[in-house]
Amino acid sequence: MRLLLLLLCFLFTTVTYAQEEWIAPEGKIINYRTLTWNDFQNKEDKDHAEKLAERNLEARAYVCPSIYFKADSGETQDNGRVKFSFHVKCAFQSRAFVRESTKEMHSDYVLIHEQDHYDIALTYANKLQAELSSRDYSGDKYGAEIDKVYDDLMAKYHKTQETYDAEVNPNGTDDVAKQHLWDMRINKCLENNTDEYYASPETNVQSVKAIWQIVKRIPGEPNLQFVVRARPLYCGFQDEMKTKIFETSEWTKTPAVTAFYTQKYFTDEEGVQPKECVRTLGYLFVPTAKDTYKRILIDTFSTDGVQEKIVGVFWANADSDNVKELIVMTTVTKKDKQATGTLYVNRVYDDVAKVVPAKMKKLDEVATKIEGGFEGVTAGKPTKAKYRSEKEIAEALRKLGYQ
Repeated sequence: MRLLLLLLCFLFTTVTYAQEEWIAPEGKIINYRTLTWNDFQNKEDKDHAEKLAERNLEARAYVCPSIYFKADSGETQDNGRVKFSFHVKCAFQSRAFVRESTKEMHSDYVLIHEQDHYDIALTYANKLQAELSSRDYSGDKYGAEIDKVYDDLMAKYHKTQETYDAEVNPNGTDDVAKQHLWDMRINKCLENNTDEYYASPETNVQSVKAIWQIVKRIPGEPNLQFVVRARPLYCGFQDEMKTKIFETSEWTKTPAVTAFYTQKYFTDEEGVQPKECVRTLGYLFVPTAKDTYKRILIDTFSTDGVQEKIVGVFWANADSDNVKELIVMTTVTKKDKQATGTLYVNRVYDDVAKVVPAKMKKLDEVATKIEGGFEGVTAGKPTKAKYRSEKEIAEALRKLGYQ
């Protein structure tokens, strides 16, 4: 029996200087969502597979991230040194491979492992951007100086990737406890845009399991890249969630940001086979200082183990003060012997203008007054939901006396 190996495929980094058109190397920039098995489209490299077979090993999957950058022509400063603008990218190469039997596993264990590899690469790409951009260079030796910054950082990057695989999958044997530790380390580094936690003990990184976190934003980072990078532990972010990212200045001078994530989990009932379920988690990123946010939990959106779909997010007054509340609208599709149709669920959350909690407070009393209801067929009879749109809910709140 062959041992199953988790791997990273290293590729050379492309470096370019002062060219008019940037011809990027092959590969997608996937910093706007988390990975899926659909990203792993290549066939297994034959030579690589043969070398593994000689050691009685077989790859379950591997990713091939590549960090590359370009610099503009530079600007000479008064002191004679040159300042460049750098553009660093981290590409997900199409050489990424997954075995069919791995995709069919009743677990995301391997996919999370490969996502971790790519996240390590993204972190070092961000670090390379910061380190290259923070310096100026001599007019006649800038190439060597830039190369040294790159070489030094890439040496740390390769060492981190190699240590990660060696600790969590030694000789093709999964160390689940070590994998969990590295998941926390990598998540902590992502949230803080740093590489300082890759060798940390569990006591220094286990805080990532808490429902709230302080996270760092890269200056100028778009909302989409920010919420994907600073996502909670074991949460995914896919394309359909892009339209559910909202900025609001209702409660803070610097806009807060909402984001919604997908998370798989298993039911744990005594005497019952664990069942895989999916839920949506909503978070609000509240600015607390320059490029610093507190990520707090809005809520968990799931009905009877079924993931709710986020269909609307808006702000409206729903209590006695003049500050608007957060309204989240969701739907759940039902199809069983009792009913077929759509359940509309409307929730109201109190403002965080004065105090930023770990989790937003749900205002259940007012939510019951704008309850969406079920639309479809129940017990053979048609039923119609009452509040299905932002306009209908806003009008209902006004009729209740909230302005």
